[in-house]
Formats: sequence, C-alpha cells, structure tokens
Amino acid sequence: MKFLIVDDSPAMQAIVRRSLQRAGYGDLEFRLAGNGREAIEIIRTWEPEVVITDWHMPEMSGLDLIRECQRQMLGIKIGLVTTETSPERIQEARNAGALFVLHKPFEQEEFSEVLLPIIQGAVEGEALLANSASEPDTTTYELRLPSLGAMNKVIDGVTLADVQLLPADRRQVDYRYLPYVVALFSDHEKATIKAVCIMDIRAAAVLSCAATGEFPEMYNECLQNKAMGKKLLDNIKRMMKLVGALFYDPSNQQDLDLKSVHLIPKPFDRLEKLGSSVSDKRMDITVTSPMYGEGHLILMEVLE
Repeated sequence: MKFLIVDDSPAMQAIVRRSLQRAGYGDLEFRLAGNGREAIEIIRTWEPEVVITDWHMPEMSGLDLIRECQRQMLGIKIGLVTTETSPERIQEARNAGALFVLHKPFEQEEFSEVLLPIIQGAVEGEALLANSASEPDTTTYELRLPSLGAMNKVIDGVTLADVQLLPADRRQVDYRYLPYVVALFSDHEKATIKAVCIMDIRAAAVLSCAATGEFPEMYNECLQNKAMGKKLLDNIKRMMKLVGALFYDPSNQQDLDLKSVHLIPKPFDRLEKLGSSVSDKRMDITVTSPMYGEGHLILMEVLE
C-alpha cells in the first residue's frame, strides 16, 4: 500500500512514518510532501492509496488538499494529523471527507486505532456489504455451505495450536466483541459476493494466533487493544482462501473465491442485518482453543 505523508515539518514526517512501521506495516511504500500543492502533484503521478496530512501548512492547507481531492474525484483516503482542536473545525474536516482527525502529539495506540481500519479495509468492507444489499441475487440455485467437518479439517491442517469448531446456537452480532473480521466470498465469473464469514475479535484472534502458535499474551493483547496487526490478519486471509474452496456453487459447479477480508471496527447496519438473519443457509460456530479461549463465527449466504 502506498502512503503519502504531507507535513511542512520533516520531524513530523519521520514520526508518522515510524508510527506506521511500528504498527507492523514496514513494507509500505512512502512518499513525502511539504504542503498540499506538492501533494496534489504526487497524487496525480504516484497514485497513493492513503494520504496522512497536516492541517496548517504554507501554500495549501490539509483541509484545502482534502477538498481539492474531492473536487477532482481522485478516490484517495485522507486523514489529518494536526494540532487543531476546535470541535467546529474538526467537524468541518470530517464533512470535507477526512476519514480521521488525530491530534498532535499522539500515542502509538491512538495512531494504530485510527489507521488500522483504513489499512485493513474497513471502509471498503462496509461499502461492499452495503452494495450487496442493493444487488439482489436473481439465481434460483441453493448455495452449499461448507460442512463443519470439512472446516475442522482445514483449520487443523493450518494451525499449530489446538482449535475446534463446534456448532453453536444462533445469535446476533455482539458489539461487545468489536472489531469484527469479515471475509467475503464471490463466484469466479462475475466476482459477485455470495457468502460471508463474520468473526468476532475473539474468534478471529483464536484462529490467527493458532495459525502461527503465538503465545496466549498475543491473544489477550488483541482483545485488550481491539485490534489485529498485519501478520495476524494475513493468517486469517490464508485460512479463508481454503474455506472458500469448501463452498459449492451449483450455478457453475465451482467453489468460491475469497474476495477480501476486512476489519469492521464499529457498529454497521448491514453487518447487524446479516447477524440477525434467520436464513437456513447459515451456520453459527463456536471457535474454541484450550490455549487461547473461544469466540463466535457466522458463515452464511449473503445475498437475499
């Protein structure tokens, strides 16, 4: 992922870059700009996915940069790191399109809390889930979900710690266990979302920690910080690719592809609707491990 850091202070540029690397994303690409005008030129030619900008800068402020990106419809995710504290001004920035406003000086935990959902695709995940609700599936076939036995075999084959998947009573999304990790599965031909796996932070932490045999402290840290780093989220992605192969799509006699995995850090209407579904094409599963703990997972057809 490409990150553009915009600040007229070289010291602050270095602090933001170091904070990204400490969050476990040292493999990101970086460019630097000293003001909004420099940033616009870099955005046009380099096409970064995320811009982190100061507010008050010479020539073009961070707020003007956000407005110009919106005017040109550049499709860039932008957040502000600033000394600005006025509630009215902060709301003005959010209305203009800022995904977050982080105050200087910031702690590493604060930085990770606002950046990880962006890096890990929460914005895209919410959009994909919301859009799927407005694009009803017109086919008449019955998507076949993976069997619990097959899923246990897959999980057993890719984990270093003991994990079991057990049938669970149907329950709604429980926002005490945010963030949720959502995996979206699509067909091969049109990439239409067909199924979803919804994991609370406990279930996701069990699976991801067990994949690489992390110490229980790592599991507890995920729950305490309500966050998952890149390494752990990548573990989930590898597992979900294998789970996608366990679906059966009778319309084309094929399995499903893993389309994407997203961290959903806050209550979200479409997610809540899925969690409240009474569809018979749904499996509620307890993910349990004697080393870590247990959590809840929902696997279901997503188009209604």
